[in-house]
Amino acid sequence: MKPGVWHRLDIIARGLFPAFSVFALLLINLLPLSVPLLSTASPALALMAVFYWSVNRPDLLTAVTAFLLGLLQDLLMGLPLGVSSLVLVLVQTGSASQGRFFHNKPFSVMWWGFALVAIPALLVQWLLSSALIGALLPFKATMISYVLTAALFPIVAWVLARAQNTLLRYV
Repeated sequence: MKPGVWHRLDIIARGLFPAFSVFALLLINLLPLSVPLLSTASPALALMAVFYWSVNRPDLLTAVTAFLLGLLQDLLMGLPLGVSSLVLVLVQTGSASQGRFFHNKPFSVMWWGFALVAIPALLVQWLLSSALIGALLPFKATMISYVLTAALFPIVAWVLARAQNTLLRYV
């Protein structure tokens, strides 16, 4: 017996959930949060989600999807086009290839791996943005962004893990 239309739509929607979650985190990054001393820095929420899904479900968040989400991030945040795309594709391909390493390891290993991946990712983003804009962007903001990104990764990963266990069990 063939599955019904609603069942197929449900499976498609569940399969698109990783991309939707990255998009939702992109939108959260756009919210104007006025935190003293952090006005120019924000956590790289999309980077966290791309890393998480690339390690845990690389079949549902491909390099093409990461590229498109990166373009969207550049457009929404006013960054030079292609910078976030390159960074997210590099993170996706590198993380997806190391998924087996993180499998059945404690969360602290995944957190450490993310912290190591986030450093060059944010540095590449800073360097390329500075080069394409033609002016050196504040490096302090990049470092604050890194600290926030690494510190908040467990919270974002926990939320994504709960969603994965709930929504993607049968996908």
